[in-house]
Parts: sequence; structure tokens; C-alpha cells
Amino acid sequence: METQAAAIRRYFDAESDHYARGRAEEYSFIAQKRIALDFLPARTDRVLDIGCGPAVLADELLERVDEFCGIDLSPAMIERGRARMHGHPLGSRCRLSVGDAEALAFDDGSFPAVVALGLLEYLPSYQGALAEIFRVLRPGGVAVLAVPNRAALYRRCRRVADRTRLVLKRVLGRAPRATEHFAVNYCVPRGLDDELRRAGFEPVAGRYCNFVFYPLHELHAGASLALNRALSGLSSSSLGYWLGAQYVVKAKKP
Repeated sequence: METQAAAIRRYFDAESDHYARGRAEEYSFIAQKRIALDFLPARTDRVLDIGCGPAVLADELLERVDEFCGIDLSPAMIERGRARMHGHPLGSRCRLSVGDAEALAFDDGSFPAVVALGLLEYLPSYQGALAEIFRVLRPGGVAVLAVPNRAALYRRCRRVADRTRLVLKRVLGRAPRATEHFAVNYCVPRGLDDELRRAGFEPVAGRYCNFVFYPLHELHAGASLALNRALSGLSSSSLGYWLGAQYVVKAKKP
């Protein structure tokens, strides 16, 4: 039986072209990126992007760091990232490689900042990755993580719909979609904060983004986007916990 890591690698290898062509323009990513850039240092020497995909964060981060290091489990994503950065004015300061979030190939205290947007949900447990992020961070360094919010209304409705769809497919003998070959480990924001504390971090800020609703998001992309933009001001509010489909947290290594 195919392992979780192998299924994820195969999926993202197949999706690498789509991510390279369109990820940077997707509002869901732009919303996460905006918060992440607010949380990261305005200027530092190095940053590690774990689950970097085709290096879509490199453009902005190279303007504020001397060296951008990105790793991804998918070789195809890394190839796309290298192609994207080839000829970039600051491309010589970009280091991309295939790597495992739970076994980072960097020395202790190598980075003042680590970012991981859309990574942790693909791991059965966050524990190993958080331990490795803590290890490679310098004292006083910050980690910025974005994880789908299990508590959000959209996630609750989608979970019911997805489970129902999967049961019906099994009954009808239809093949599952590629994303149904592996489990997705969404977070409860307060639970993630607690996990960060257990790993030694101090959570210092958290925001919510991507205010989408099921099935509006699937039925009318334009209306969904307009509503998402209109509700973006809820990012730091208590309503964000229930309505924001994505949680972005900043944590510090003491």
C-alpha cells in the first residue's frame, strides 16, 4: 500500500505545472502570503521556506533576506521553482532542494526565520516537523505557519460533503480523486498553539484568512471571491476563528 508521503509526492509532482503557472495569483495564497510577510522580519540574513512548491514566496522574500532556502518533498516542484528563478535578478541567492520537513538537512540554529504555508496538514502528526523547525531556528527566531482551520464553518461543511461523496463512490465502484488517496490533517487553532508550546515555541500572534463558504465557493467563484475580500477585515477578530478557513500563526523560539 502506498505511504502517505509517497501519495503526497506523486500528487504534487502531477500538480507542479499548475502551481507554477497559477499559485502566485490565487487569492487564497495571496491572503496567506500577506499575513506571513507581516509576521516575518522586515530584514534578516536567511529564511527557510518548507514546502516551498515552485518557490512562489521567493520573489518577495529575496527583497528582505540575503539567502532564501526552499525545500519541498516533490522533485517536480523543485524543478519548477528552479526554472522560475532562473534569470531572476536575485536568483543567485535562492537555494532550492528536495527535502523532508521531518528530517531537515540543516544544522541547529541555522535560520532566524522559517515559513511553512500549507505544509503541516499533509503530515499525520505535526510533532516531528515542529521539532525540526525548532531545532534549525536560532534563539529568538520566528516561525510562521499556515494550516487549514478545522473549526471554520467551511471546513465543517466540506468534511461532511467529502465523506458522503467518498462513501457513494465506494458504493458505485468509482475511483477516488487524487486528493482522496491521503489524509489531510487540519488544525484546531488553539490546539496548534498548544502543540507549538509543547515543542518549545511561544505563539505570539495568530490571524485568519480565506473566508469562504460551502457550497458557494464551489458553485460561484466570483461571488465567493467578492465575499472573501469583503470579510478580510475579520482576520484578527473572534469571528475569524469560526469563518476563516486558514489559520496563520507566528511563533518565537525563546
